[in-house]
Amino acid sequence: MTIQGYMAASLDGYIADRDGGIGWLAPFDEVDAGYAGFIAGIDTVVMGRTTYDQVLLMGRESGAGWFYEGKRALILTSRPLGDAPAGVSAWTDDVPRLIAHLRAREGNSWIVGGAALQAAFIEAGALDRLDLFIIPVLLGDGVPLFPKSDRPPRSLALESSAALGKGMVHLAYRPG
Repeated sequence: MTIQGYMAASLDGYIADRDGGIGWLAPFDEVDAGYAGFIAGIDTVVMGRTTYDQVLLMGRESGAGWFYEGKRALILTSRPLGDAPAGVSAWTDDVPRLIAHLRAREGNSWIVGGAALQAAFIEAGALDRLDLFIIPVLLGDGVPLFPKSDRPPRSLALESSAALGKGMVHLAYRPG
């Protein structure tokens, strides 16, 4: 059982543009970053409410529907989810209890996001692996890869790196 991060960031450290959009990633969709193999090994996806709302909207606008069909999904929120897709439920407790819940279950979990959620799992020492894809785009502003923090530095150990198409780089980290 692992808890994993798998995310893309611009070269200047943003995961979304200043409007919260990720359209800047579209030119890189054709690059094989190993997503199909990664998602096949995931049983549970975990995300914050903002990410959930964005994913729902993207699925509706594209006609693709819920991107994580067949996966269990936990959404950290204090608000009702409304008409959620099958397998989606709200998580209203805190992150430490969520970590314990995920550790007690069979299967692998993906912390989809956002940035604060990823950071909370890293700060708790609960992320077993972080796959980070650096995209050769300079956004100049946006949602930072990780929020500012007063906590002491936390080291990660580079497990592997690979150059991908169109100048993308894949960095795989484990807790240091």
